[in-house]
Amino acid sequence: MTASDVPQTGARPATDGVLDLRPPKESLKAELCRLGLEYSSTDAAGVESWRDYQRGVLATFDQTGKTVTITDVKTNLGRTLTLEELKAVTRIDTMTAAD
Repeated sequence: MTASDVPQTGARPATDGVLDLRPPKESLKAELCRLGLEYSSTDAAGVESWRDYQRGVLATFDQTGKTVTITDVKTNLGRTLTLEELKAVTRIDTMTAAD
């Protein structure tokens, strides 16, 4: 398998027998995982969505992949964040779940 054989999904090629399917550490996807969200779907326009169903959170990427909008699905209130802003988030409170 060569690097050109790897699907363009962000997966890195196997090294030393290990296939690492984690997103890069410095990425919006890694931060969403840290906050408990998981991949949900990609629509026909290519917009990727991530969710935390228990907390009622939806995250959608912009077309450039440089920002993500995090929304409370019950209230439709949200905020668009860059990677640096998302790294500072320690918890997401919603109408469905708040600590």
